[in-house]
Amino acid sequence: MNGDSDNRDRTALIRIEGISKRFGSLWANRDISLDILEGEIHAVVGENGAGKSTLMNILYGHLQPNGGRMMVRGKPVRFRHPGEAIRAGIGMVHQQPLIFPQLSALENIIVGTSSRGGPLSRHRNARDRLAGLCALFGFDLPLHEMAGDLSFAHRQQIEILRVLYREAGILILDEPTSLLAPPEVERFLGLLKSLRQAGHTLLFISHRLREVFATADRISVLNRGRLLQTLNASQSTIEETVRLIVHEDPAAGGDPAVSSKEPASKGIAVRKAGGEPYVVLRNVFTGASDGEPGLIDFSLDIREGEIVGIGGVVGNGQRSLALVLAGLIPVDRGSVRISGIEIDSVRREGDSRRILERLPANPMEEALLPGRALWENLLLGRQRDREFQVRGRLDKAEAIRYACRLLDAADVAYSDVNQHVDSLSGGNQQKVALARVLGGSRRFLILEQPGRGLDIRAQQRLYERIRAMNVEGVTFLILSYDLEELLALCHRVGILYRGGLTGMMEANEASREVLGMWMLGIAGSNDRVVPAVQPRL
Repeated sequence: MNGDSDNRDRTALIRIEGISKRFGSLWANRDISLDILEGEIHAVVGENGAGKSTLMNILYGHLQPNGGRMMVRGKPVRFRHPGEAIRAGIGMVHQQPLIFPQLSALENIIVGTSSRGGPLSRHRNARDRLAGLCALFGFDLPLHEMAGDLSFAHRQQIEILRVLYREAGILILDEPTSLLAPPEVERFLGLLKSLRQAGHTLLFISHRLREVFATADRISVLNRGRLLQTLNASQSTIEETVRLIVHEDPAAGGDPAVSSKEPASKGIAVRKAGGEPYVVLRNVFTGASDGEPGLIDFSLDIREGEIVGIGGVVGNGQRSLALVLAGLIPVDRGSVRISGIEIDSVRREGDSRRILERLPANPMEEALLPGRALWENLLLGRQRDREFQVRGRLDKAEAIRYACRLLDAADVAYSDVNQHVDSLSGGNQQKVALARVLGGSRRFLILEQPGRGLDIRAQQRLYERIRAMNVEGVTFLILSYDLEELLALCHRVGILYRGGLTGMMEANEASREVLGMWMLGIAGSNDRVVPAVQPRL
């Protein structure tokens, strides 16, 4: 179902007719017909596994359809690989950044392009252009550093800049804002509108409906591989779109887009009074790590049973904080204690897992084995536990039963427990990583970007799961670039800026404006700040 009468006379730049794609017995796309109009921002939304990325990867030449056809500018096309799509003026920003780790950030952006002059002049011209783009976005991307040493968020910036550098006329953006902080998001959405005004056509996949409605002209909703409807954004609402995405009436059980955003502190038994802090960082200094600055005189207390959130713009030390707590980088000065244990001693022993679990920002590189079976991934770190051993050997049947329980609890869409993780959609890969971390028995969990790539329903279920675990006494540190996520989950929210803690607020009293200013290194005189280090009671 395509648009309505207001769009009938506009030119269909891309026409998709009856496109279908099957993986084994699973239909990822089924008989999808859709027109993309020239000069529009067209959003594609739906739950995890609805077929959004599959459809875009067919358009970009990454995947070949089982049926149907496509037309670009009135001519039939069938791209055999992305190179052909690029030559046709189509660029794509991937949800999972594609980089060459042995090349610099600049070389990753310009790879495959050509220009006049020698390598030095080419690099100099590219650096000047990219410096302008970075300034436009507020990106702090170190262009000279090796991409393999950069944070996952910086790699996503490489993806965005790579497409913009090529000046593609048709841009496919798969969750482009998932690792951008609010100030960066605002600039990015503004740039999308500028690109549209300049004549570009944009396809925009996102689970963030407020961003979709702030930018999109039309919105196509996919559900289980089929196109349900295409809406004019100006004549629709977030509530109507949510109803289509989840295929249920939000009024019957609460609007997931709203209910999942209620501050967690309103409904959680808060355990901040009395007792010693569970996690204690005192005047911590660390070196830079993975393209991010180290921590500078960083102090923070987290009490048992508390959920503390840390936000900030990409590249201000969030990853360094997670790594130092996990015992993966050393402390140059200061001290870190978790449950009374000095973290340096844990690091020397090489086993931080006995006191905490960590979800990294990029699970596919740091937490999962993409080419291995689901059940093997969910067993990682627990394969020697007594419950999975029989006479000194792995009890595979019990391991598979355990994996199935975790997969079902996390609502992962999969066909077989032996299927590889990299065969799942991005959102379902995130669910697998979360299932392993949340399915353990640790009392302290570090979650980096936990809601990344999750649809509305999955985000709501994740938040409910975290709240329930917190009521049972689990302590959380949540690192996220999404302020809404932090305010939905946390008791206190702080902001990291250039390796230091700018301030901390009670979530139920937090001002988004103040938090946004802190992200930019601006502190007002009337900010209501609560201590990051709790006074002893």
